[in-house]
Amino acid sequence: MPASRQVYLINPFNNRQASVKPSIWDLFSAILFAASFVLVFVFYRIYQDPTSQLNPFPPPTPAETLFVPTLTPSSIALPEIWTPDPEPQAALENAAGDGTRDQAEPVEPATITPVLLIPTQSVQSLTKTAGQPKQPGIMLPTKNPLAPTPKTIADDNTLIITAPIGVFNNTWQNIQSIPAFSWNTSQSIQEIDHFLLYFGIKQNGRLTIKTVKMNYNHAAVPSGIYYFRLVAIGKNGAIIGAPSSFLFKYDDTPPTPPTSLTTESTGDTNLPLITWKESKDAHSGMIGGLAGYSIYQGSSNRCGKPVAFTTVPYWTPVTPVAVGSTEYFCVKALDAVGNESKWTGPLAYTYSN
Repeated sequence: MPASRQVYLINPFNNRQASVKPSIWDLFSAILFAASFVLVFVFYRIYQDPTSQLNPFPPPTPAETLFVPTLTPSSIALPEIWTPDPEPQAALENAAGDGTRDQAEPVEPATITPVLLIPTQSVQSLTKTAGQPKQPGIMLPTKNPLAPTPKTIADDNTLIITAPIGVFNNTWQNIQSIPAFSWNTSQSIQEIDHFLLYFGIKQNGRLTIKTVKMNYNHAAVPSGIYYFRLVAIGKNGAIIGAPSSFLFKYDDTPPTPPTSLTTESTGDTNLPLITWKESKDAHSGMIGGLAGYSIYQGSSNRCGKPVAFTTVPYWTPVTPVAVGSTEYFCVKALDAVGNESKWTGPLAYTYSN
C-alpha cells in the first residue's frame, strides 16, 4: 500500500492582509507630517506679515492721516493788498475836519484779498533790454489765501438798531415825531471806544456826531424822510464791522380835501352817482401816500360817522334813498398812515321819483 501524502493548503488572503496593515499606518503618518509642515509654514508667514491673506484675523487698518501742505514763500512777492471801506474812511476824515475827533486815526483794511496781477504790456516789452531788468509777468502775494478773515472785518452785523414801538425801518408812520434810537452790538463792548453817527435828510450825510452812549434822541421833526447811520470805532481807531442804518419816515400832513362834490342825478333814481375831484397828498405815488376816501350818508346835514370807503373819486350808495326823502353826502380823504382831511359837503339829494 503506498505511503500517504500530507497536503498543506496556504491561504493567500491571510498573507495579503498581514502585508497591507503596515502600509496604511505609514500613509496616515505621512499625511500628518505634511499637515504639520503646512501649519508651521502658515503660522510663520502670519508672524512675519500679520496683514497677509493667510491671516483669518488681520489687524485693523489704521486711519489715513490728512496731509496739509504748508505755505512756501515766493521769492517774488507783493505787499499786503487791502481794500478800504470808502464810506467809513470818509466819515472819519470828515469828523476829524469838523473837530469831533481829537485825531484822525487810520482805518484798518476791510479785506485782505490775494491778487493775481497780469501786466498790460505786450510780451516784447517784458524782454530784458540793456540797462533794464526783466519784469516778472506774474506776482504772487505772501498772504495765505486760506487764512481766515479777521473777526473785526468779517462781522457785518455788529450793530442792531431799534426804534420806539410803532416805528419801523423804511415805513411811514404818524405816531412818533421824535426820532429815538438805541442799539446793541454782537461785539464785546470793551473793544469799542465810541460811535460815530448821522441823522438828517441827506442819504450820505457825514458821520459828525460822536458819542459813547448806546442811544440817541433827536428833537421832533416835521413830515419827511430822515436817514440815521451809525458805525462803531474800536480802541485802535479802526471801524468795527459795517455801518448800520435806519430809515425814519414821519408823516403828519393830511391830504387836501376833495373838491367839486356833486351828482348828475336829478332826483329820478334812488341810487345817485356821487363824484368829486381827487385829493393830493404830500407823499402821493409812494408807500404812505393817498389811500382813499371816507363817505358819509345820512338824514342829518352835519357830516357824521362814515358809512363807506372807496379808493376812486366816485361812489354809488349801497342803501337806496327813500322815495320823497332827502339825504346828505359828505366825503374826506385819508392817507396810508391815517391822516384825514376835512369833510367836503354836505351834498343834499332828494329822490322824488
